[in-house]
Amino acid sequence: MNYKFSELRFKDSFKVKEKEEKSLDSLRLSHYPDNAFKLFPYKASGKSQAPIVYDMEEIISGFFRKALDLETEDIDEESLCQRLISNIDIDAEDLEYFQDLISNLFFRGGDFIAENIGLYPYQTNVQNKSADRVAFFMSCVMGVGDADRKIIKEAIDKYPYNVLEKMVIDSIESKQLERGKEKPYYPIITNVQEKFKKDFYFMLDTGMTSLEDLSNLLALYYFYYVSQTCITLDQFGMGKREDPIPLYFALDWERVNKNRLCCVEGWENLQAKINHMFSHAITLEIINQHDDINLMCDYIDLQNYVKANESRDEFVASEIKSAEHAYTSCVGDYKKFDEIPYAEGGSKTDKALRHLFKCVEEQFLNTDRKRANQFYNEKFSDFCKERWVKNRKKSGLVLNLTERDIIFLTKISLQDKDRIRLIDLYKEYEYRGIYLDNTSKELLQEFFTKLNLIDKKSDSGDAQYVKRIL
Repeated sequence: MNYKFSELRFKDSFKVKEKEEKSLDSLRLSHYPDNAFKLFPYKASGKSQAPIVYDMEEIISGFFRKALDLETEDIDEESLCQRLISNIDIDAEDLEYFQDLISNLFFRGGDFIAENIGLYPYQTNVQNKSADRVAFFMSCVMGVGDADRKIIKEAIDKYPYNVLEKMVIDSIESKQLERGKEKPYYPIITNVQEKFKKDFYFMLDTGMTSLEDLSNLLALYYFYYVSQTCITLDQFGMGKREDPIPLYFALDWERVNKNRLCCVEGWENLQAKINHMFSHAITLEIINQHDDINLMCDYIDLQNYVKANESRDEFVASEIKSAEHAYTSCVGDYKKFDEIPYAEGGSKTDKALRHLFKCVEEQFLNTDRKRANQFYNEKFSDFCKERWVKNRKKSGLVLNLTERDIIFLTKISLQDKDRIRLIDLYKEYEYRGIYLDNTSKELLQEFFTKLNLIDKKSDSGDAQYVKRIL
């Protein structure tokens, strides 16, 4: 990497208006995140223009299409019936009954609905661009590639379809897309891909592919990846791609107080990081205005570069400062950039990156653009509040595990084992980003006992096992 900021590219990408075109005291650029650097699949628009994806079932069809590189057209009920009829012998008096059967089994309100893995890629597109973006995002950051496509196809081929389902699959037309047409999202966190694939492959192999199970898997890893990315971004060049920061959850039915880890090291800390998402997206977009269009670099990449090439630290820092000047000189409606202090410690490059970020953030928080900042950040924040967060009244909002979550997590933690030591089960939860304090662990043990899932060999915690959940 030979980093050098391009002001010409910056002006073009950010649609900068010159001083003669617009007042110096106004905003003379447009904020466009996720073009040169694709970070998150969100738009800084309200819910009516860019709906929030709350339920991961919305992205399953798109995820499979992206994973398989398939382009599909919406399936028309009448056309499908005609294709099926042309391939079977059927009496005229049975035609209406057959068409009603196809309608009842595969269509809801005119939309084609899939209820098995072989048909997921062909569900009617709901015309929700937000869901399409999240689906593509997940396929990118989970590292879904050629080898994974082969495994998915094998799972589709061995699924126990009934005769009618097989006929429908054979009659649907689709075409393979060329990979690489769309610029991929950049994976900030890299340890999540192996974990996702381990669980995904297990589910594919065991037929655990219902819409509910797959939506649970995608919801878990969507939360894991984005939350850890938010935390890592806030560490700038000092962030680690491989070492997740613990986030503590509480069980849905337990009482909590403000001193518990689920309150101290849970949602409240994460929410503060989520509030920076848009500022990070813009900052990374700014520093990726260079002449190498195939290069995407984040804070960690730049830090690693100057660490390996110490003589380049001052040069890269000066390029970041040039990027900051190009940006701040076009934001005339905020007048306090020169009051923002530089951070102490770290490399010169890291200090420059942190200062650029603060310039971006301060102008968002202190101008009428705070709504755009809110719209972007709430795309993930509101998903979390709907799926992973519970209001504990006096204790505030807390990350939350329902019984459904626990049963799903336990299934994918055991995988093909008949039982697992209780203390190892907790480690498996943590492997997937779910941390519990000692109080929650004790209550979880009671929950398993009530379900008759504890195989107790002695009173020692080491000798207690959780049996497979069928």
